[in-house]
Amino acid sequence: MISIRWILLSLTLTVMAWSADEREPRNKNRNGGRNNWNQSEYSGKRTEKDVRMAMFSKGFAWLSGSPADNEKLSVGKTAQFFGFVALRYASGRVAQRGELGRAFYELATPSQREIMLEAAKEEAPVLEAWWKCRSKILRKLEHHLYTGEEVKKGDIEPLAREFGWLNAKAGLIEARGFAAVEDTLTEVQWNQLHKLRQNPGLAAKGGKNHKRTRLPGLSRELAAQYEDLYAKAFTWLTGTMTDNQTIPLGQPAQFFGFVSIRHKSGHGASRGRISRQFSDILGNEQQAKIIEASKKLWPEVKRFMLKRTELLLEMDKLRKTPDKFDAAKYKAVATELGVIEIRCGMIEATTYHQIRKGMTDSQSKKMMAIRSEYILDRKSMENLSITKRGQAIYTLCQTCHSNPQIAPNLNMIINRPIASLGDYEYSMAMKERGKKNVRWTEDLLDQFIAAPTKSVPGTKMGFQGLLNETDRTAIIHYLKTLEGK
Repeated sequence: MISIRWILLSLTLTVMAWSADEREPRNKNRNGGRNNWNQSEYSGKRTEKDVRMAMFSKGFAWLSGSPADNEKLSVGKTAQFFGFVALRYASGRVAQRGELGRAFYELATPSQREIMLEAAKEEAPVLEAWWKCRSKILRKLEHHLYTGEEVKKGDIEPLAREFGWLNAKAGLIEARGFAAVEDTLTEVQWNQLHKLRQNPGLAAKGGKNHKRTRLPGLSRELAAQYEDLYAKAFTWLTGTMTDNQTIPLGQPAQFFGFVSIRHKSGHGASRGRISRQFSDILGNEQQAKIIEASKKLWPEVKRFMLKRTELLLEMDKLRKTPDKFDAAKYKAVATELGVIEIRCGMIEATTYHQIRKGMTDSQSKKMMAIRSEYILDRKSMENLSITKRGQAIYTLCQTCHSNPQIAPNLNMIINRPIASLGDYEYSMAMKERGKKNVRWTEDLLDQFIAAPTKSVPGTKMGFQGLLNETDRTAIIHYLKTLEGK
């Protein structure tokens, strides 16, 4: 039931009266000054201060979010080896992945399209395995966050190696397809691709005429991946090794849900601004934990970048000297990359657990108010009926509560015996409560949502409580409408 804490997102702005000035950094010289984080986010620039900034934004996303948020990644984040980040930064964010992908698709011949389609189909089971592996890693990290229990090296390192290899294996399939297409490109095609490289806005301007690449027999997910292959091929074939070496802040260890905030904000969320906001609500000791962790993380990030370059150089041989490509070396480097990435993730997760333990009610309230800024329209919610308001809040919980592996289903919960659903593994505390034949009355739900850990000590719920009584009433009112569904 972790995801009910999402209801916090809708409450705190009515309680908080923060002004814009209060949300801005009050001491810009704190911690030795701040980088221009907004500019460095996509530049590929890496310093210890950049890593620190990324840690603040990741910590905020993870501590204020849910497991469903952590699952979220953008198209293109898998096998991210082909230089799109560099082009996006160089273009001032004019370059759009979908538009460039569709523009290349329209330039491609039938035989080139067939090559790309076969690559998409070949990598589909690899990506499916990668997602499953990533989910297993996420569950271990989340368990550590909520319980503080140590993640044993023997349990997570095999997953780390598999994670690194599957990601690189998908990249290998893509690279071979791109190299095969490159061998067949005509001079006319090259000229058009280079024009797009010089001015990516040409694709954006023509985008209204570009239809999404939906081929018969392709699922929505596979169609999106197929389209993305063209964007990757475009940046790889027209770019440089330096472009390929550029990665966004948040990597390595992109496990902590920031992508979800960015999507829900309409891509308005800035790591730099969020990092400053989160830093400002933390105390000196909490900030010091992130600073200390970033110093430990920085050598690992540098090691990750060097190893990643090794992988890229080996991959590049597929274009220029395919007979010299060393498959064994490629796999060895890939698995090592996975180990480094998970090691980075564990440093971050341990730090966030420590911060979470020491967060006050006031800090939690401020944190969730900041999150609400990005993902909820408070003004429009105030004009909703009680049922519509509850429904709007419920959409934030629905992703988790529709998946019994994450949280129990809430349909018909009013007057349902506690811990009575057989498809969800409740906490021992909740099971004990259920043995007493207690039912979820409206009053009990209100008490639980207001203070889960006080209401049921030992529950899996991981937040301090829903403070806004109106929002608690709204969500319970809406839950009543789910009776019989």
